[in-house]
Amino acid sequence: MYSLTPIGYIRHNYSDEEVKKRRVVEAVVEILPEYEAGLAGIEEYSHIIIIAYLHKFRGRPLVVRPKRVEGAPEVGVFATDSPDRPNPIAVTIARLLKRDGRVLYVDGVDLFNGTPVLDIKGFSPKRCPERVKAPWWAEEPL
Repeated sequence: MYSLTPIGYIRHNYSDEEVKKRRVVEAVVEILPEYEAGLAGIEEYSHIIIIAYLHKFRGRPLVVRPKRVEGAPEVGVFATDSPDRPNPIAVTIARLLKRDGRVLYVDGVDLFNGTPVLDIKGFSPKRCPERVKAPWWAEEPL
């Protein structure tokens, strides 16, 4: 068995339905005091990778139909960003607006208020591969 400990939490005033509808929102990542030292230098990045635990986990389907794109085909859950996954883990890239101590102000989060954050990484251009492709239904704007 594995054990994971949150390093912080997502905080915002949007309802779950608003997050689902808007798809991305502004939020703060409130880091727990014992992990604040780990933020040193994070403000030098324009974007961060947030790894979170989907605490409102609903199920484990292996085949889904992307809900936000009309006419999208049924595909395997691993081909989507569906929150319904075999393991309730989320990976989100968000724009880092500013840091204030142990609070990170971010934009572009698709996580519910109170979502536990497991890890954060700075996002750099070297992480962007060349010649990326995706199916038509995954190219819909956020």
